[in-house]
Amino acid sequence: MSKSRNDEAGLSRRGFNLLAGAGAMFGLAGAAGARQQGGACRGNGGGPGGGVDGNGVSLPSSPFNFVPFTREMPRPGTKAPVAIIDPNSPAAANFPWQPGNVHHGIAPEYFNHPSDWQRGPLHLYELDQRPGFAEILPGVQTPIWGYDGLYPGPTFRGRIGQPMVVRVANNIPHETSVHLHGAHTPAHGDGYPNFYVSPGQQRDYYYPNIVPRKADGSGEFDYSESPSTMWYHDHGMDLTAENCIMGLAGFHLFTDDLEEQLIADNVLPSDAQDIPIVLQDRRLRSNGTIFFDPLDHNGYLGDIQCANGVAQPFIRVQRRKYRLRFLDGANARFYLLKLTSGNFTQIGNDSWLLPQAVETNELMLSPAKRADVIVDFRNAPNEVYLVNVLRQDSGRGPHGTSANPQRLNPGQPLIKFIVEGAPVDNDATVAPGTTLRPSHPIPASDVVATREFLFHRSNGAWMINGKFFDEFRADATPTLGTAEKWILKNGGGGWWHPIHIHLESHQIVRFNGQLPPLVQRHKNDVAILGPNDTAEIHMRFRTFTGPFVFHCHNLEHEDMRMMFVFDPRVSPTQAPQPIQAYYP
Repeated sequence: MSKSRNDEAGLSRRGFNLLAGAGAMFGLAGAAGARQQGGACRGNGGGPGGGVDGNGVSLPSSPFNFVPFTREMPRPGTKAPVAIIDPNSPAAANFPWQPGNVHHGIAPEYFNHPSDWQRGPLHLYELDQRPGFAEILPGVQTPIWGYDGLYPGPTFRGRIGQPMVVRVANNIPHETSVHLHGAHTPAHGDGYPNFYVSPGQQRDYYYPNIVPRKADGSGEFDYSESPSTMWYHDHGMDLTAENCIMGLAGFHLFTDDLEEQLIADNVLPSDAQDIPIVLQDRRLRSNGTIFFDPLDHNGYLGDIQCANGVAQPFIRVQRRKYRLRFLDGANARFYLLKLTSGNFTQIGNDSWLLPQAVETNELMLSPAKRADVIVDFRNAPNEVYLVNVLRQDSGRGPHGTSANPQRLNPGQPLIKFIVEGAPVDNDATVAPGTTLRPSHPIPASDVVATREFLFHRSNGAWMINGKFFDEFRADATPTLGTAEKWILKNGGGGWWHPIHIHLESHQIVRFNGQLPPLVQRHKNDVAILGPNDTAEIHMRFRTFTGPFVFHCHNLEHEDMRMMFVFDPRVSPTQAPQPIQAYYP
């Protein structure tokens, strides 16, 4: 069993592991063949280097010049299964590998689950975490750690009722733990921080791909909880920030009968016009390796703005509607997105479609937030830019407040859309007000308990309710089949904290004492807390016993202990308690 951290401030094993890992990585070949220039890449922060560290010292600029919008944005390929089988068939017994027959095993739910979970064949995958190279800047070969050696990783595509087993192999020098962000999945395979994939070992991640059951006692599945836009990324304890900055992230897209019908009826664009886009920032050293300071716990900021792993690319589009799935995959960078021409029609927030499409002229994204939008290019000019207009120059977060963030004028363009051809006939019909996926509010009458969590800084590290993260202590023990109210409070100090809760969606019912914006009243898996903000949320606890975690998704804050454990249980239990299950 891993050693539990106590509540003493100081450098954790993270610092030592990261320094060792960074030293090994920086020894790899860097910018062979690159054309290094004397100028610097420019970020959207407060100066040429685009940011300062936790002590207010300017970060080193990436020492390269490049011409933006000269490379097309890539679309990560779809991950193919190694087999699709009926687990009860004779062929399954003869398959070369059996689920669970690896060092770290598989969730017990794989062998013991209700018969109605599975409505399709089992999809088996193999995913390799290994070193590779990425061309973030033209001509610069940057060493990365990637899923299948790619940055970003391959895109998984799944369907509700069709289970998956993903065999993950770890061929990098750090412990890892894969989190499918937004999924309703067993604890063994949720990416709990110390449920590792150790170097040289494998873990089988079982994703039943089910939704929770309805709260009315009918036993029916609640398809209002069907996800659309999830992503997977590393969640290894103390090491998440560097593992992710090195490239361990990718999309995991889902569908079901309802969404497939919306596409078939030409309400939503088809796959060809459905473009997932992960926005991230990076900072490079002169040899092309990624700059990362393991002792800066405030939040990583880069001065190179990337979309799908390429610095400031372009996308060619026709004059029609496109579905753009934006993910803020950065460690600490927030984005306030605008278009130089036209508005967004938002159809999804985080993992889920909205009840109705909503028009908006800007999108606020924190780390881990997603916005699923429609952009109509039919009457657009020949060039349209996606621009970040948010001022941020440190890991503390954006300047201003969540109600009044400071804007840059002009902002920094991230993507150039090259609009071509004449308007397309028979385009998708989605528009503001279009009905999408039902949503069921969690009424206050269903709430059986209220818990309050204060996110704050003390002794140079990050705390919740005056405690540091302990991976073997359950800080909340909700009872399965119940709903609770959680009050999430930012302790202030000018810091921003995007709070991610695993396992279940949550509904924000009050934000700073007021009704939140319409988009946030339905389903979220990240609640953005600006300085001194308070979010009151309702959430249900269904299907799976714990342990699970919730934490700040500024990954440096997460690694430095701003994380708690919630551990759903069959019977009412008073917290704190030891966690009820451990899957090494």
